[in-house]
Amino acid sequence: MTSALFIREGQLFLPTQAAGGPWSPEYLHGGSPAGLLAWQLEQATADTGLRLARLSVDLLRPVPAKPLQVEIEVVRSGRRLRLLAANLNADGVTVCRASALYLEQVPVDVPDFGRFPAETLPRGDHPAATLVEVAQRQRKTPPLTLPGLHSTAQVGLIDGVDGRGWGRVWMRLPVPVVAGEPCSSTVQAATLSDFGNGIAQLRVAENTGSINADISLYLHREPRGEWLGLDARSRMEGHGNGLVETTLYDETGPVGRVLQATLAMPVYAGE
Repeated sequence: MTSALFIREGQLFLPTQAAGGPWSPEYLHGGSPAGLLAWQLEQATADTGLRLARLSVDLLRPVPAKPLQVEIEVVRSGRRLRLLAANLNADGVTVCRASALYLEQVPVDVPDFGRFPAETLPRGDHPAATLVEVAQRQRKTPPLTLPGLHSTAQVGLIDGVDGRGWGRVWMRLPVPVVAGEPCSSTVQAATLSDFGNGIAQLRVAENTGSINADISLYLHREPRGEWLGLDARSRMEGHGNGLVETTLYDETGPVGRVLQATLAMPVYAGE
């Protein structure tokens, strides 16, 4: 197994096979640039004591499997709030951009009616599968042979993931985003957040599925533990635009939500 999604060389980040996407060896999985931007933004706020509350990622175009560079801008810096913007560039072209909101943590007594629910997801099956293997088993689809994030992240299936617009799984990223650098549970959540559309892939016709153009991750607390639970639901309108809503869990309860805007697209051969 590759040791990381990216290798850092100076100001550049070199994608490994583990960062790839399922359709072409020339492009990355959407979760890989999201994780890289989250990691770089986390480094820029390490000394503030603030917590990531929202990460919005616009997937402007397919991210190439080429050396990538991250540019960060501080939009607002205060004691209670910090807003950062980041661009991911390849050959001088911005291929992905992100906005990250960090908030102060203040101890407060919350009454029962204002708390997040305590329930969590049931445990999945043996966590040795990948999402590709799970989808092939559930949907009876042909195998995908390209390596990438889809074949690196580990999955424990609970139910769904059958092309009907819903699914529940536990996921884990077994390698760091950047080689030699610790991967926090927040960065892992950012990397895995793009999988909502895969888990809840909606086949509106035999040869028509959907792609997502963005990722909006909201965390109301930092996840605990190695495994992240995803409960994903997808719906679409007759004009071909849809929405994926994913609730994220750790073993003690919900930690946040992910929203993704989707667009109906023909299914690639072999998917």
